[in-house]
Amino acid sequence: MARALLLSLLVRQHMALKEKFRAKYPHPWLVWEAGAWNVPETTEGSVGATRLPLTDLRDCLPAGDAMCFELVALAERGPMRLGRASHNALVVNDATVSREQLVLTPLPDARWQVGRVPDSRPVKLDGQELTEAPVELQPGAQLEVGDVRLTFHAADGFDERIARIAAQVLAQTAANR
Repeated sequence: MARALLLSLLVRQHMALKEKFRAKYPHPWLVWEAGAWNVPETTEGSVGATRLPLTDLRDCLPAGDAMCFELVALAERGPMRLGRASHNALVVNDATVSREQLVLTPLPDARWQVGRVPDSRPVKLDGQELTEAPVELQPGAQLEVGDVRLTFHAADGFDERIARIAAQVLAQTAANR
């Protein structure tokens, strides 16, 4: 399984490490953006099922923390699957995501491509329907998997995003003093 870290934790690390942050995390990331979470219903091993009310709560739920998946292209790792099932390398446990949804494949020079798993739910890449044929991910690419939004970041773009958030946190802290 790929390592996943909360965005807030990475922001704190960036504030502590400063320029050493980029050296510690020199690889691309896939970010599960904060938003409403659709709890999967399951009867396997659960005492009681968690069910949300039938009304749409997206606008009244507080924004949560984003989950950041490290995309480390090790030769022995090869393609990585993303889906709701626990055997995937990238687990997105949301009811609107298929058990096996996407295949992410490393390419040379820290690039990645993505393809939809056959018979999985529809996926959009930057607003266009994604097919099973692999497509190279461009920095900042947005994947829509059910109600889940994923953003692909090259290492530089991710570092810039974290630095921007860290600067906002520091400015807000200074303003509150």
